[in-house]
Amino acid sequence: MKILVTRSDRRPFEVDRFGAAWRRAGGDPAELVFVAPSTKPEEVPAGTAFAGLLLTGGPDVEPARYGAEPEAGVELHTDPARDTLDLALLSRAERQRWPVLAVCYGVQIFNVFHGGTLVQDLDRAGRGGHRVPEPKDHLAHTVKRRGGRWLAGCPDEFWVNSRHHQAIEYLGEALDPVAVAPDGVIEAVELRGGDRFALGVQWHPENLTQPEHLAVFRAFRSACVAAFGTRDVPSGPRTPDPGPRPLRFGTRTPDPGALS
Repeated sequence: MKILVTRSDRRPFEVDRFGAAWRRAGGDPAELVFVAPSTKPEEVPAGTAFAGLLLTGGPDVEPARYGAEPEAGVELHTDPARDTLDLALLSRAERQRWPVLAVCYGVQIFNVFHGGTLVQDLDRAGRGGHRVPEPKDHLAHTVKRRGGRWLAGCPDEFWVNSRHHQAIEYLGEALDPVAVAPDGVIEAVELRGGDRFALGVQWHPENLTQPEHLAVFRAFRSACVAAFGTRDVPSGPRTPDPGPRPLRFGTRTPDPGALS
């Protein structure tokens, strides 16, 4: 079983971070195949059948992706090639019904993919205190669960780290909010209806070792194992899957200041 993991070109450290978190959660880091905008198709083993998609942290989503202009006075660090990569793979995940886990930037691009919009800067919006870059495992605030399926392994209220200055503004039509911060910022979303695992979280569970954060990875991996084991079993009408195809990644665009 292999799981496709996206990262930015300027964030090679994600390989070790997520590999370590995956191991803590009971997985084998060899299951993770990392790709970035500069990844060449031949660098991914030919014929690989992927079982899921994991979107890691990264830059700011280009405002044009959600129909907005950059706000005056807001410093944005965008990476158009990363946006293109993740949006293309989210489309493929939807066609092939892959489980999806989206982290930080990942949940933001996941929301944009489903037609949602973003707050470009939380401080300017009067929602400060969400960007605490160091230490990586600092528990900055609590979140409260609001139903949903895929955070069921977490308590009703628990602590998270927080390293973002943007957040979900308007939620994509197909998404439900399943965790919120005390100030109302949406901290987790999942795909509405159906049985496909598709969860986005605004915090960084890869830096945390508490049971509730390991549970996020365990739930995702379990969904990938189940999807991989039944990928050739018909389960009602669905778009035909022609099988593994070469992955295309686009040209690397410099990221002048990737968020950590």
